[in-house]
Amino acid sequence: MEPVTQAHVPHRKVLVVDDDFRSRSAVARLLADEGYDAAEAADGEEATGLLASWQPDLVLTDLHMPRLDGAGLLQRVRHLRPGTPVIVVSARGETEADRLTGGKGAAAFFPKPLPVDALLARIRELIGS
Repeated sequence: MEPVTQAHVPHRKVLVVDDDFRSRSAVARLLADEGYDAAEAADGEEATGLLASWQPDLVLTDLHMPRLDGAGLLQRVRHLRPGTPVIVVSARGETEADRLTGGKGAAAFFPKPLPVDALLARIRELIGS
């Protein structure tokens, strides 16, 4: 009987979108420490370019950003990469976030400052580790 070998499982990719550089880079570092490949974008327009070229497994986006906000990015993800989960985060605007998670297709909402353990648990539920 041949031994069973586990195929190499590629790292899951998370696109972190936030106009605040410190928040964005801190979350990307946290995800990298957890074994995810993390890319960063400063707003929804920049993130849109990465949707096709980098093909993230999950998008984690701030709600309030210039140029293209989290709600607009959510619509683009639904159109360009159907089935890709989107997690929305915000320091304000929980009513808008509730609307996005309710009927617009966001997989989850987390307030800032981020509850790290709950966020990581939700990411694992959505795309594994």
